Amino acid sequence: MFKYKHLKVVIKGETINLCKPTLEFAKYSEWYSWLNDNFIKRNLSKIYQKNKNTKKKQVKFFLKKKNKRIILIISTKNKIYKGVISLSSIDKQKKICDIAIVTDVSVEPNIAPYAALEAMSLMTEYAFKKLKIIKINGQGFLEIRNWQQRIELLGYKLTSIQKNNFFSKKKDSDYFTVECNYEDYKKITKRRKYLWDNLKKMKNRIKKLPKKSFLDIFNEFEDQSKKEYYNRIFSY
Repeated sequence: MFKYKHLKVVIKGETINLCKPTLEFAKYSEWYSWLNDNFIKRNLSKIYQKNKNTKKKQVKFFLKKKNKRIILIISTKNKIYKGVISLSSIDKQKKICDIAIVTDVSVEPNIAPYAALEAMSLMTEYAFKKLKIIKINGQGFLEIRNWQQRIELLGYKLTSIQKNNFFSKKKDSDYFTVECNYEDYKKITKRRKYLWDNLKKMKNRIKKLPKKSFLDIFNEFEDQSKKEYYNRIFSY
């Protein structure tokens, strides 16, 4: 039996809702366990990579960060909680912030590929409309290149690929950075009205995505061009 009440819905979506977390939710829910998934941990800070997260640590995090960042819990329409999305490093003067998302794909897996994308859509619109942000930054490791390509549908452009530089020298720790700016957001919503208009249309857009993503194109170009350029420079 749950020891916390169902969370208040802050933003309603089509496949999911975004809810405001409470102290009781941090104490008694499975929130902490999402950060113990090995695949997810590699894209988190070094602290989470080395140490197992616990409910006690999750409560401490919640109390420390609740007034410094916007944290919303991703809920299915059946009121099953499957992840968290947040806006952090919010700079009101420069009008920029960071976005991050963690989801448990085992919860209602039929909506898993789309729930995260809709959550990103809703939170991105919140940042632009409510917070008057003009640029949102994000990142992820190269193994989730399919995710990077999907969020391009929301306006997130690739800005860089960082190799052997993400807390580890392992190849699978290479990561990409992206940004979404207000001008691109306006271009997209002028055509759709909302970043996420409906599930059927988003599925069709995903099917139409190029087989080779811009991340792959950029990566191949950078590797070859850099090698040729520096071989020439080093031969002087």
